[in-house]
Amino acid sequence: MEKYNEGIMKHVAIKKTDKPRHKEWLNRRCELARMEAKKP
Repeated sequence: MEKYNEGIMKHVAIKKTDKPRHKEWLNRRCELARMEAKKP
């Protein structure tokens, strides 16, 4: 359930803001999420 909510939060954040700085932050978060997903 937490992951589901997190996905919605990310989606809303992307929709609301087009600030370059915010996009950088989101990209960094996505990278971290991918790294976590790769861990066994």
